[in-house]
Amino acid sequence: MKKRILLYISAFLVFAMVGVSCNDDEEEQETSVATYTQSSTAITGFNLIDNSAILANLDSIFFTIDLENARIYNADSLPKGTDVSRMLVQLSYPDCYSVEVSINNAERMRDTTFAYSNADTIDFTGEVKIKVTALDYVTNRTYDVKVNVHQLESDSLQWGEVAYSTLPSMRGDVAMQKSVKYADDVYCLMNDNGYYVLATADSPTGTWTKQEVAFPFTPDVRSFTATDDALYILSADDGRLYASADAVDWSDCGTAWSCIIGGYGDRLLGVAGDGGTYCYDEYPRRAGFASTAVDDGFPVSGMSNIAMYDNSWGSNPIAICMGGVTASSELVEHAWAYDGDRWSVLSNNGIGGHEGMSLLLYTTYSVNEENWSATALPTLMAWGGRTDEGKLSNVMYVSRDMGVHWSVADTLLQLPSYIPAMYRADALVFNATRRADAAVRSSAGTLMWREMPSPEMPVWFNTAIPAAMPQGVLATRGTGGDGISPVTEWDVPYIYVFGGEDLQGNTHDTVWRGLLNRLSYKPVY
Repeated sequence: MKKRILLYISAFLVFAMVGVSCNDDEEEQETSVATYTQSSTAITGFNLIDNSAILANLDSIFFTIDLENARIYNADSLPKGTDVSRMLVQLSYPDCYSVEVSINNAERMRDTTFAYSNADTIDFTGEVKIKVTALDYVTNRTYDVKVNVHQLESDSLQWGEVAYSTLPSMRGDVAMQKSVKYADDVYCLMNDNGYYVLATADSPTGTWTKQEVAFPFTPDVRSFTATDDALYILSADDGRLYASADAVDWSDCGTAWSCIIGGYGDRLLGVAGDGGTYCYDEYPRRAGFASTAVDDGFPVSGMSNIAMYDNSWGSNPIAICMGGVTASSELVEHAWAYDGDRWSVLSNNGIGGHEGMSLLLYTTYSVNEENWSATALPTLMAWGGRTDEGKLSNVMYVSRDMGVHWSVADTLLQLPSYIPAMYRADALVFNATRRADAAVRSSAGTLMWREMPSPEMPVWFNTAIPAAMPQGVLATRGTGGDGISPVTEWDVPYIYVFGGEDLQGNTHDTVWRGLLNRLSYKPVY
């Protein structure tokens, strides 16, 4: 009996020792696995090896290594057309058992898996994964690797968030309209079923205030114009110029014009004439001003709205307009500019005669081919109008040297196809606040916007917006601008296109709202 009890005790001690040994091994293994997971599967460096036959400065491309999500990618994409099917890669990683590269669905290489070497090319046109296995032969991590390439030209901008609404009328029967930006608000004057209706708001997406205006004369609605401190309009009967501080009460300025060109600071620029001789004029006239005959080829009607920009080689800002109709009824194909004293032809090349174009100063981008960073450029954009052939155009033209040279914009900068060709449309830029945590919703009394489809933005679009912004782009406001706090809200510039007419003179009862995608993204600091 005693022998049997001793046998049981011995057996128990043996199993106990085995159990302790197993627990020790498990604890040691858990510690080992945790160590390997944290250190021996981490890719700490990723660079493309320089190859000028593919692209200059290839080894300077910065790649993000997202260890949390096991992703490696270049946020700033390579230029369109870059051949990524034969790339050499330099990796950095701790001591490990193996590093394997797998390639699937590539254009050049067949599906394959091989041991990594910086002498072996990788075809990044397919799905590329890099698997790192730790020294325990078990712990591993697989990284998705992507070399992003622009699918579009690098300086292209794509329209997104396009929407439309109706004009802010009272009766829904707009025969004519003119919309201007005045004192940072939008003023829309309409002939609405025979009544003159004024709608005002702090922005086109704000709450509109509407009222009928009893003019003591018959207004030429399309001549409605703003300066820094007043609103102006011409009488449709005799061309008398009237001024107002609120677009409701009007006073006679004591002069008559054939055409208002636009505002220049607190002065109004125009053309005086009776159909025979046309002269430059302004109101109020500055000291020493003398009215002179317009230059040959200068438009006396039908020019675009004025766009303003600072003059880097002089003290006065420059006002520019596109197209129009000369005294001899010829359509103008050039840009004309005003420097605060006189008018002159600005553009070196013409775009063909146009009447009633829309013009604004916005932003496009150029790309540095050494580090592939994007730089904002002030860009004049002109589109629409009636052409020499008597047709309406929807072609977008751009100038990146302030109106000296013009060219047809890249395909992706052209207006979406569902926006009809028109002329005499009013283009305004207003900034709207975007928030990272929620969409901005319209309140009661605002226009009902209908979203329109637009192509999806590719993932490679550069989201960084430079701190120094040209007109049309506002810097980040709210938190985040210090480079430490997270960015929670920021301002983006929307383009609004009011009205416009068809060839028969019918006014489109629409307000189009568009935004170029690169300008919509959350700033990165």
